[in-house]
Amino acid sequence: MPSNDVRVNLRSLNAIMTSPPAQALVDAIGRQMAATAGEGFEYVRRPHRWTARGYVQTATARARRRQARDAVLERAVGAVRR
Repeated sequence: MPSNDVRVNLRSLNAIMTSPPAQALVDAIGRQMAATAGEGFEYVRRPHRWTARGYVQTATARARRRQARDAVLERAVGAVRR
């Protein structure tokens, strides 16, 4: 009977998740999301020890008001889905 055990090689998985292509993909999606959100939103690259990551955040008071009133970032997420 075949075994159903799955063993994850964490070292290899971390290497993939922090690789330059993975960070480039995160960066591209983040920049697209910031552009979709409009003026006053910025993408900030923040790689982590175990994964590629970045944030889209408000950069101005006007953008913060737009986010609070219209949920601009949530709408931008839907626009960049793949």
